[in-house]
Amino acid sequence: MNPSAPVNWYVRGADVVLAALCYVLIARLLLDLTLGALGDNAAFRALRSVTNPVVRAFGAITPRVVPGLLVTGGGIVWIFAARIVLAQVPAALSLWRMMG
Repeated sequence: MNPSAPVNWYVRGADVVLAALCYVLIARLLLDLTLGALGDNAAFRALRSVTNPVVRAFGAITPRVVPGLLVTGGGIVWIFAARIVLAQVPAALSLWRMMG
């Protein structure tokens, strides 16, 4: 089977969305590390408005003593884990079907 075929478009689409979200979170983490409270321009506010729902969701399950930068970093780790699961589970299911 051709791996670039659009058979599993729902898996690839979710992977692309998670990858984009991960890259935006990495950009937020880097800007938070470099600029901190000084980054208050329109682009940085837009970046924060896009990533705030994700950071708040991870912050809800994280203890309050954890700093905000580590919550963002933890969100990046969890999104990478979700991308790995999203890639491995369909591969394992297709292998299981091939084995009979």
